[in-house]
Amino acid sequence: MQLSPNFTLEELVFSQTASRLGIDNTPPAVALEELGRLCATLLEPARTVLGVPLHVDSGYRCPELNSRIGGASASAHMEGRAADLIPIGVPLATAFETLRTQADLPYDQIIFECAAWIHLAIAPPGAEPRRQALTATGNPGAWQYQLVA
Repeated sequence: MQLSPNFTLEELVFSQTASRLGIDNTPPAVALEELGRLCATLLEPARTVLGVPLHVDSGYRCPELNSRIGGASASAHMEGRAADLIPIGVPLATAFETLRTQADLPYDQIIFECAAWIHLAIAPPGAEPRRQALTATGNPGAWQYQLVA
């Protein structure tokens, strides 16, 4: 199922961990709607700004999957409002800085996580985006966040 011109439902719900453990990571209707909004609001514009494809490392996570990988208990991933991305052909740090400072993206959060991926999240429906930029280090279940000015 195509969620937007460049992103599919399959790539936004795929999880090696879910496959390995037999976890059904099918999103409920409300999360499916949010995934479409995430693609239209952030993922497609981020792809355009960076000028390269974006690999979705992690998108929607059902509560069981989120718990198994050590995700935050209130993770936007569980609502279909977040994706962890790796730009193809642009260094991660450059992409993070570009999306954070040069693009007028209405992100709720952008996080440069462990120098391995970029987390992009939209605000809940009806809420104003916080435009909060962070870096994260640590390990699953023990992440340490630092606000980026």
